[in-house]
Amino acid sequence: MTTRLYAFAGATRGNVAAIVALLAPVLLFTMGTVVNFSTVHSANSRLQSAADSAALAAARELYLANSRPEILKSVAYSFAMTNLGSQAEGVEFDVEIGGATASTAAAPSVSTEVTVTLTRDFASSLPMPDLTGTIGTLTASATARIAGGGRICAIALTSEGSKAIDISGNAVVHAAKCAVYSNSADPRGLSVTRVAKLSSELACSSGGYDGIETNYEPLPLTDCPAVSDPLSSRIPPVPTKCDHENERITNNNLILRPGVYCGKLQISGSKITLQSGIYVFWNAKVRLDKGSEVIGDNVSLVFIGHKSSLDLKNDSTISLSASEDGPMAGILIYADSQKRNARDFKIESNNAKRMIGTIYLPNDTLTIGGDKNADGVCDPDIAVVDDEDEDEGGGRGGGAGTPGCKANVGEFSDWTALVANKITVTSGVKLVLNTNYAGSDVPVPVGVGPVGGNIALSK
Repeated sequence: MTTRLYAFAGATRGNVAAIVALLAPVLLFTMGTVVNFSTVHSANSRLQSAADSAALAAARELYLANSRPEILKSVAYSFAMTNLGSQAEGVEFDVEIGGATASTAAAPSVSTEVTVTLTRDFASSLPMPDLTGTIGTLTASATARIAGGGRICAIALTSEGSKAIDISGNAVVHAAKCAVYSNSADPRGLSVTRVAKLSSELACSSGGYDGIETNYEPLPLTDCPAVSDPLSSRIPPVPTKCDHENERITNNNLILRPGVYCGKLQISGSKITLQSGIYVFWNAKVRLDKGSEVIGDNVSLVFIGHKSSLDLKNDSTISLSASEDGPMAGILIYADSQKRNARDFKIESNNAKRMIGTIYLPNDTLTIGGDKNADGVCDPDIAVVDDEDEDEGGGRGGGAGTPGCKANVGEFSDWTALVANKITVTSGVKLVLNTNYAGSDVPVPVGVGPVGGNIALSK
């Protein structure tokens, strides 16, 4: 009996082997299906995440500008492809901008949402044959919507210290349709004193303010949340060599071309036309004086290195508009965020009425006007200069003891925005921060201009 049982067991082993052989295709089919669907789920999640990030990125551009549809689509495409990484190959991309027109995608009450749709033919990418025939094209769609309103035209980024924004003497700042923010938590972080005046849609200080009721229209709000650096993600060009070095232009009429300028660029008694493009000043000191004039459209001035500075003297004339596309789109003056001592960026010009774009100096002080002690007299220029430079006081209205310093900035600009570590406006200055975004082809960068109170994925 025992012998027969052993014999039966041996016969069973053969039956099991046969059953396994019969079930192998089913097991392989099941395993392949599980592997395929797991791969599809992962790819679909990655595709959806890319669509979400692209829609949100484009919507941020929407709520801050007159960015044209092609710029918004470029931003969305860049974010989507970056998020997809190695899975970007074969992905088709589509963007719809709610209510966009051909000229502007972000004029007030025009566009409020961006929809990004990504599609990918996934059948050829499966690790196992798709025996079910159910896996084909993957589609992910995301819509980001903005809500709220308001416009920002000036931000002092420093979180500490008095007079982060300092308007003194008889200076006048007109920002009637936009907001002015001081991030300093100091009780006198925003300072408008003597007979100076700040007129704005909103003045907001993270700390307090110095001055009396007649200095402000309306009175500032205090304890405001700090505004984050809106342009911290912008990456400037990285210079590798100098195209021009230590140039001095005197009594001439010249056209300058984009490139890398090093050392000193001093322009005296000359008219300079800037061709469209990006001008990189690499550890360069730029000075304009003695009745010089600089004009140019679709240009960006980029300052790199701790020795860089800009000095537009009182008798100079400035007429510039910022880049309309590219990495510096919407930025007229850009300074890198190096952490050494603050550099000098001074606009003392009595005729800088047309400066369209954003002036961005995240770790530096922007000084508008040359009367630092607000006594009605232009202060002497105490910078150390070469012996060969004469009359470094700056010509008419720029030297010691000369009355004036009547700087005039931004009056004829469609829009101007200031973002700096500190902003100083001295006596004699008229600074106008306009907000006619639709009147210019220069897009307003993310973080300034018309801003929404909320942005979120709606579906």
